[in-house]
Amino acid sequence: MSPQMGSAEKIIKINAVGTINITEASLAAAGEGFALVNVASIAGHMLPSVMVPRRTYRLATRDVEEFTRKMIANASRGPARMHPGSAYSLSKNFVIRHSADRAGAFGARGARILSVSPGSFDTEMGRLEEKSGSARLLEFAALKRFGRPDEIAELLAFCAGDKPGYLTGTDILCDGGTKAGLGIRGMLAMTRGA
Repeated sequence: MSPQMGSAEKIIKINAVGTINITEASLAAAGEGFALVNVASIAGHMLPSVMVPRRTYRLATRDVEEFTRKMIANASRGPARMHPGSAYSLSKNFVIRHSADRAGAFGARGARILSVSPGSFDTEMGRLEEKSGSARLLEFAALKRFGRPDEIAELLAFCAGDKPGYLTGTDILCDGGTKAGLGIRGMLAMTRGA
């Protein structure tokens, strides 16, 4: 769920808590050769490390209710208009970290877990976010275009398949070189809307 699709609370509940629920249900069913590929976002890579609530993330497997409350509180700082965007970045950063954190549990079952972080893609959701500034990210990208749905589908299918049998506990950023070209100045410009 993207920032234009709902409140900070709804985004946290779907993106973060939903990831916990899917991950734990998948772990219960996982066996040799199983792979779970969670979908994160370039937004999860853009969250400054000082804003990452590591202690809150640790609650994900111990106290989901408290985790949810604290994640919503973290996303609800600052001006109200920024809450959904904050919730999105925070929830997608959590997806990346949670996928890495659960790799050992999956590995004990002969299974894999990882995340994929798309950048700006030419999808209905991607176009919805274009109006709120995501298209500006293309200014910094090595490939000055939106990604095609088939490009991300190929990556997701590969990650879930048998061939990358040693790939686990990591995130794959598929953003057309956006983060590589963004740098700290670009991130600050995006934050300020300049």
